[in-house]
Amino acid sequence: MFIDFLLNIALIISGIYLFYRIQFFEEKKIVETPLFQSLLMTTLAVLSMLVPFSTGDRDFALYFVPLILLGAYNPFSYSILSAGLVFFFYHFIFEMAIAPFIVFLILYFVFLMAIPFVRKVTSLKLVLINIVFTSLYMIVVNQLFYNISFISGVILLLVTSAVTFTAHLMYDDVNQIYQLNKRIDDDEYIDHLTQLGNVKSMDITVDDFFENEESLSLLLIDIDSFKQYNDKHSYDSGDKIIKQLAALLQNYVPTGSYLFRNSGEEFAMVISNLNFDKTVRLAEAIRNSVEYSKFHINEIDTVDVTVSIGVGYKETANGTKRDLVKNAESALFEAKKLGQNRVMFAPIG
Repeated sequence: MFIDFLLNIALIISGIYLFYRIQFFEEKKIVETPLFQSLLMTTLAVLSMLVPFSTGDRDFALYFVPLILLGAYNPFSYSILSAGLVFFFYHFIFEMAIAPFIVFLILYFVFLMAIPFVRKVTSLKLVLINIVFTSLYMIVVNQLFYNISFISGVILLLVTSAVTFTAHLMYDDVNQIYQLNKRIDDDEYIDHLTQLGNVKSMDITVDDFFENEESLSLLLIDIDSFKQYNDKHSYDSGDKIIKQLAALLQNYVPTGSYLFRNSGEEFAMVISNLNFDKTVRLAEAIRNSVEYSKFHINEIDTVDVTVSIGVGYKETANGTKRDLVKNAESALFEAKKLGQNRVMFAPIG
């Protein structure tokens, strides 16, 4: 009995670890999908049938523990798909009786309908769900199909609760470690506050556009007198302004173009194949929109914000990234020098 218990815990924990270890491979977009998670938990459920837990008078396969864990974090459709695959192995490969599994499916369906109403899934909440789930399962099976002794029921509740608690604890801990490492990786190219690309990401995009596009525009957008918002209100207020401005600017990004946060209060918009006149008109539209918008610094108070914008424009055939950035920076400097809240650009030709 004790060996069966250890084998089930070892199987589920090692499977969870393997899942997150695989996620450090290069194709993270594949392994982060609900489909991949469903396949992994389905595999664990099927493998658990190979090491059933014995209570002395009955053997129980703990296939439902991975499925409950899956249902707590993944969409309804994927959880049902996984349950269907587990049923295939349960009945057609391992040739187990179909009736108890039908009881499981009904209870699992109810669980999946109820889990979205659980505000935050914790180990203790999942253990409580397991106790209710397993108890209902044993009561129905005991009444309709075969006898489950009181001692066997108590042992099964204790074992499944311990496995569920340990599995979720492992799942949660490894997930937090994974998310932290993922954030460290992303921070090389992503601005954490706005989730926009940072200056490194912008450099890569500009290089790519110079190789593949006919013309390239660069708008450097800087919040005017930004320090006063931090000094007068708080740094948190400044962060709120930056996030709201990022959301506003996203509405003006042309198709096939990108927005970045270069530094504290400066954004950059990299635009491909938009002629110079339209680029200047876009910059003026952005400046005007910011000026007439209200920015919330808390739930009640708002502040007015203005931006200065420097425009750089180059035909890629006879221009360089250095020239593009230099023109935009010079134009932004002039906009600040001449009083802020304006768009400046260098004549082309």
